[in-house]
Amino acid sequence: MTLYALILFSHIVGAFFLFAGLALEWAAVSYLRKNPARVQADASLQFAGLAPRLYGPALGVILLSGGYLGSKIDGFSQGWVLVSLVTLLLIGTIGVAFTPPRFRALLKTFVEKSRDMSYQGRRHDPILLASVRFRIALVLGVVLLMVSKLNLRLSLVTMACAAALGILVALPAWRRSRVLRVEVSN
Repeated sequence: MTLYALILFSHIVGAFFLFAGLALEWAAVSYLRKNPARVQADASLQFAGLAPRLYGPALGVILLSGGYLGSKIDGFSQGWVLVSLVTLLLIGTIGVAFTPPRFRALLKTFVEKSRDMSYQGRRHDPILLASVRFRIALVLGVVLLMVSKLNLRLSLVTMACAAALGILVALPAWRRSRVLRVEVSN
């Protein structure tokens, strides 16, 4: 086995773990939004806390191994490599900036057993669901780029389409959240 094959393997395994972490986060957030009981929410919050431990290191492995693989094929002169790199950094930034603060606030209201309205409102935070849906769409766009190896212009168009798809699948989180907040307040 060559070093290149081992690093390629780690790159692919990193992608699996990235998808697993994002899928776990999506499942936890969706379950949390549908099940209002605190007993049921406890397991969901634990799963949600586990997700970044999967996709955080996976994103690091993907970036490091991808950097090595890109250097071996002169990939930094190829559009798909540059767009993939920037998109993965964007995915990581979105994951760090939006999700953890909201989960910490939700966990705090859950642990403190604060007013039900505060817990209910945080439980239906549309950004939690929209963020994970958007990031999954971007990851799928990156996978498409890696398979198709497009030039810079077509890579940008592909990622713009992935971002548009991500926004489209994220929109229902806002609509459903608004409806649920009205139901909870009544």
